[in-house]
Amino acid sequence: MLHNLNQRAARSVVEHALKLSNEKYGGRALSVAVCDRNGFLLAFARTDDAKVLSIELTQRKAYTAARMGVPTQSFLQRLQKENLNIAYFADEKFSAMPGGMPIYNEDKQLLGALAIGGISAAEDQEAAEILAAALDDGMKNNQFC
Repeated sequence: MLHNLNQRAARSVVEHALKLSNEKYGGRALSVAVCDRNGFLLAFARTDDAKVLSIELTQRKAYTAARMGVPTQSFLQRLQKENLNIAYFADEKFSAMPGGMPIYNEDKQLLGALAIGGISAAEDQEAAEILAAALDDGMKNNQFC
């Protein structure tokens, strides 16, 4: 069982994300980031025509999901529900844009996070959920040990 995301798992997410761009999103531009449980970047890729803003934002989404341990969409909902300013959390790298997903192992230990950016907010979240589910399946099948 994994206790932290490794390069093999991170590269698998990146490859799957780039394939997903073509197969599900009509080849639209996107960025993908994977980080460890502390929020440090393990892997990053972008399509050739990725939006400049998505390059940094996607990395921040993965960082936030790892540091907060929740999807960035849930973090956004919390900020809205509690009428909180993101500055309250005292981390200038945080992003509350949908598309960041934490990754947990079977023992509910945080392993890291992944994020997608550059499509639309809803599609970023959808793609991140698809990638997280695929990564979870791979971990259950011991593909990344």
